[in-house]
Amino acid sequence: MARSLALALYLLAARRGGWEPAEGRATRPDGTLVWMHLGAGSNLKRLAQLARRLSELRPGLAFLVTAQGGGAAAAVGFPAAMVTDQAPAERVPAVAAFLEYWRPDLSLIAGATLPPALIAGTHDRGIPLILADIRLGSDELGHWRWRRGLAASLLSRFSRVLAQDPETATRLRAIGGRQLPVEIAGRIEETSEPLPGSEAERAALAELLATRPVWLAVACPESEEEAVIAAHARAMRLAHRMLLILVPADPQRADALADRLGREGWVVARRSREEEPEADVQVFLADGEAELGLWYRLAPVTFMGGTLAPGGTGRNPFEPAALGSAILHGPHPGPYPDAYTLLAEARATRIVAGAEALADTVADLIAPDKAALLAHNAWAVSSGGAEVTDRVAEIVLATLDGRHGKAAA
Repeated sequence: MARSLALALYLLAARRGGWEPAEGRATRPDGTLVWMHLGAGSNLKRLAQLARRLSELRPGLAFLVTAQGGGAAAAVGFPAAMVTDQAPAERVPAVAAFLEYWRPDLSLIAGATLPPALIAGTHDRGIPLILADIRLGSDELGHWRWRRGLAASLLSRFSRVLAQDPETATRLRAIGGRQLPVEIAGRIEETSEPLPGSEAERAALAELLATRPVWLAVACPESEEEAVIAAHARAMRLAHRMLLILVPADPQRADALADRLGREGWVVARRSREEEPEADVQVFLADGEAELGLWYRLAPVTFMGGTLAPGGTGRNPFEPAALGSAILHGPHPGPYPDAYTLLAEARATRIVAGAEALADTVADLIAPDKAALLAHNAWAVSSGGAEVTDRVAEIVLATLDGRHGKAAA
């Protein structure tokens, strides 16, 4: 382990200030506790993705979540066995009291953050440290080079360092030395497990639809219904047999929406009434129980509702990505900016500004090769993100097993 005069002086100066559990703070969960600390460059959704995977692989794990600068209380999507807390101040007594209270079995720091007192205190108690989901840009490299001795000493305390990309791995080795246990694991992504769907239903509907072009508008709010219907009318000029599968964001809107479409002359069928998308049906309202997995599998093209205007909630675009449906969306990603950015970088989506652009894009993607290329790119991103999560989870569990094995010995 690298020694550093700068770290020794830092810890000497940080010997004042304690830590008291706040009133109402949760108690430590029973069993093995994984402490996840969110640093710069990562986010809570990625940590939630990792925590869910860890729980699948090792039922019974519990999680403590903290965040640099606070904000851990906003964590959602984690397994039930999760508690949050404020991270301890960068003071030696505060870190010691925090660790004594929670007694984590492993600490995982996500992102480009190296809090010296926290890292040194955790390591000194024999708690294994993993640095994950780290991307080190040129700006961060320049900052760390001014404190190379301190940074190298801190990095040497991690049992594993998992970089997002080769450039980061090279930069970390330039600081921590060639012996630093760096692995290029990739970026942890908030992907989506493939939603369930009946293969028998899919096969029956696919046979009924035969060669008809089909597109899906999912989680469509009332404010976007007009644009989606107008886009469908425009697209049908080029493909008169085209079918729109429309999933309203609010299922209670189905009656009013069906009445409106009927008055406008559309031939409509409704899933909730066990009606079928027969040859003359132009709009199929998928207003039954949750069957999104079925519709994603059936439609080669999906428009993500709630993205044409600010304030939408929408759905995770990795849902259709995981099931091979090409993705269209508006300019407002809602709660999923990272997911849309990642898919856009992989040329796995098409962005549209309104009804006219939506219609033109839907009509363009009637060509199977174009839709297939988008869908393949999206699937590659989705499956790649899952592989990264699996790899990080594998390392976490192996590290836990190694620690418990040593304790038993």
